[in-house]
Order: sequence, then C-alpha cells, then structure tokens
Amino acid sequence: MAGLQHMQILVAIETDSTRYHGEFATRPRLLEGAPAEQMLAHLAADLVGMFPGLGACALTMPGALFDQTQLLRPGFPVFGALEGLLLESLPDQAFQPRQLSLPVEDGRMPHAALQPEQDIPLGLLQCIPLLVSGEPATLGPIAREMEHRFLDSGQLSAHSAKALEVHFGIGVQHARFMTLTDLQALLRLQLEHFGFLALWELLDAALSDRPEPLEAIGRGGQSFCWREGAVHARFETFDHWAATGAGAGEPAIKNQLARAYADWTREYRQYLTTLQAHAVTVLQHLPGRDAEALAGTFLVEKSAQAPSRDTAPVTEHSAGDLGSIAVTVIDAGQQHNYYPLTPAGLNALHAAIREQGLAAGGVAFPGGIRYDERSRRLVGDSLGQ
Repeated sequence: MAGLQHMQILVAIETDSTRYHGEFATRPRLLEGAPAEQMLAHLAADLVGMFPGLGACALTMPGALFDQTQLLRPGFPVFGALEGLLLESLPDQAFQPRQLSLPVEDGRMPHAALQPEQDIPLGLLQCIPLLVSGEPATLGPIAREMEHRFLDSGQLSAHSAKALEVHFGIGVQHARFMTLTDLQALLRLQLEHFGFLALWELLDAALSDRPEPLEAIGRGGQSFCWREGAVHARFETFDHWAATGAGAGEPAIKNQLARAYADWTREYRQYLTTLQAHAVTVLQHLPGRDAEALAGTFLVEKSAQAPSRDTAPVTEHSAGDLGSIAVTVIDAGQQHNYYPLTPAGLNALHAAIREQGLAAGGVAFPGGIRYDERSRRLVGDSLGQ
C-alpha cells in the first residue's frame, strides 16, 4: 500500500534453555487462534503504554518464537511475510489500525517464512517478530523514539512475561522489546567478544546487500570475500595450507602442523556454519581459482606424496571435536586426499571410497592428522603401527 510505513521490532526473550534438552525436552508451542490473539493483546498494551500514538497503527504478530538466525537473513523474509499478510488483510487498500495475530493451523503457519525451522538448535534467546505499520506522519516520530527508548525502558510488563510462559510453554528469565537494529547490534557484540568481528562484517554485508566487495580475514588467516550477493570462501587443503597457504609459517615438528590445521579448520567451519544458518549464500573456492566454485559435498585432491609400501589403503585424519578432517586413500600407488566440504560430505566421500572398493584392504584411524615433516604433506598411516 503506497504511503504506508513499517517498523520492524521484536520481543527478545531470555529463556530457560534447559527445557530444550534432555529426556523430557520440549520445544516452544506454536499458538492457535485464541492464544495468539491474547498474546498480541498483552504486547500491544505494553507498547501503547509506552507510545500512545501506536493506537493509530497496526501491529502484526505470528504465533511463534524464532531463533535470531531465522530473523537476521538477507531480505528479512520473516518481516516480509508479516508485511505481505497485513496488506492482504486490509480491505480495499484502505489502512485501518488493527491487531493482526497469525496463528498456526494444523501445525503450519500461514506463510512458509513464518514456520520456525526445526533443524535450528534451540538456544537461550528466542524472539517474537512484530511489525508496526502506520501512516508516516504517525509512525515516523514513534519509530525514532523506539530506537532510543527501548534501550532504557523496553522491558515487558509482568503480565506479558507471564503470558509468554503460559502460551508458549517456556521459562522466561528476561524479556524486552528491541528494534531489529538492536538485535543486529547485539549479535555484533557477541561475535566480536568471541573474536569473530570479521564474521559479523560478512554477515552485515549480506544483510544490507552491500554493493561493494568486502574482504575478511579470520584469526588463522582464513580468507573470505563478500561480492555479487555471496560470500566466497577460500578452502585450503592441508598440503596447500602447510606449504604456501595460511600455515606456511608454522613449524612442522612435534605435531604442530596438525594442531594448527585443526584450529584453522575449526574456525573456517564456524564461519561457514554461521553464515549458512543465516541463509547467506557461501561459495567455496580453491586458492587461485576465484572464478570457479567448488561443486559437490567433498573434494578429491591428487597428492604429490609418494606412499610407502606399508601405507594403509585408507587413513582417517581426525582432530578431537572436529571429527574427520580428511581421508587419505592409496590406489595403485597413487595417493588422493578426500576433504568434506559440507556436513553431509563425510558420508558422501565414505560412500564413494566404498563404491570403488578402496577400503577393502583396511582403514587406519591414527587418532590425529598424519603428515610428513619434510614434505609438509598428508600421509597415510603405516599398517605396521
């Protein structure tokens, strides 16, 4: 509707996350018609108490809680769905102040973007997105006031906090109103605190659809670039990393290369996992091949390392919490190193190795990353060990 202004806000809820895990784990409920209406009425009363002018605006709320990763995505699809459903509800394109609750029916929300994703691990912070809509002359001053007032006095009333617990079936430690900008600032602080400021910069570029390229370097020399609507990640195999890549300066003695490459891989995967959770397109490339994205779920590297006669046909290189990092395969005197590129890649590469019959001679599990100190390349484990 031409001339209608929208303000994207939310209720940020610090929950009792112990309810989401263990033998009796439960997920927050999706709200049906009457509970959704009652929940919205509580929140609207709090908001109008802070901003009386909101009585002349529309407030739209889904009957669901969301993880921040689902709210903070390029194009902000959750809020886009709220806007679309509000506009559909207005008769003859005439704006009317109203409270529009969007309940669940038969387990499904009224728009695909409003369905909480089941594969997102439930965390401490859960959010209710709210769309405030109104005439610019009415909403404009209120929106500007929200940017400042929520920080000081955005806490929900006791009645609203109790309603959250009753309707969604959660434990509430703290709940407050935030703007979408506040939520982004909170995520930036969290990532910066843990040393991932470069990750935030990539995510911010995606959320703002930044037109210019942005280079970002991780703490271990991981290389990323935002350009043309995607994050381009430079994947380094162990052999490249140790010889000419980010690990070229690491000493090879006393298993130091193994520990350093595990650290490099851990942070690289953290970038990919976080960006993909926020629905940011990530394309992986080999060094020097920026125009060619890696396809498939795993990579096969032909190694220059000559295997010895007693080398195991298959060696699983692993690193503690990371699990398998690479698999070295010896076939007809030639060594190949297989690397998973996605969480599903490990199963896929194992299947490919089995289909070729390459594991028939035995699989070695050295409990770490095996490499040759002189060549700084991966090697298979010895059958004699």
